[in-house]
Amino acid sequence: MDIDDVICSLRVVGVPTKSAIYTWGYNQSGQTARKGKERHLRIPKSLPPKLFTCRDGENLRWIDIACGRAHTAAVVSDGSLFTWGANDFGQLGDGTEESAKEPKKVNALATEFVKSVSCGAHCTAAIAEPRENDGTISRSRLWVWGQNQGSDYPRLYWGAFAPNTVIRQVSCGAVHVVALSDDGLLQAWGNVSR
Repeated sequence: MDIDDVICSLRVVGVPTKSAIYTWGYNQSGQTARKGKERHLRIPKSLPPKLFTCRDGENLRWIDIACGRAHTAAVVSDGSLFTWGANDFGQLGDGTEESAKEPKKVNALATEFVKSVSCGAHCTAAIAEPRENDGTISRSRLWVWGQNQGSDYPRLYWGAFAPNTVIRQVSCGAVHVVALSDDGLLQAWGNVSR
């Protein structure tokens, strides 16, 4: 099996080049999206495509995946974002604090084309462009939600960045987030006591 990327947390998620998601590891909150009562899954298994409802049954590829402490997020090549697992702080972006043992599309970002995702212990951040963008100007914007992000739904975040700053990259630690703008400005926020 060829692997494009492996993300580690309390479980491991692999993205094979054939565009499937394999999960294994700790599963108490449903973060592996695998059925059953077993909490420690030792054998990697691919998630069935039927768990992910994409537009018109297209043959899509997974382009990014991230793991939080007990939740997972994955981006599909059509720009959709799916989340599943623990949701105690709204980190799934569905406006609730109810966990999901199966992937759910983040409908609050339906008008956005998600390009990348990062998960902290209890928060999620994504870089996305408006779907109506004609592609002539990059408008990559930062969306955040979950613990210490102020919302159970994705919300635009500018912080110290000027409005409409193009965001190149975002990375979440356990209790902090760091974002890099296209012009090289770096911004970090979160819990500084650890």
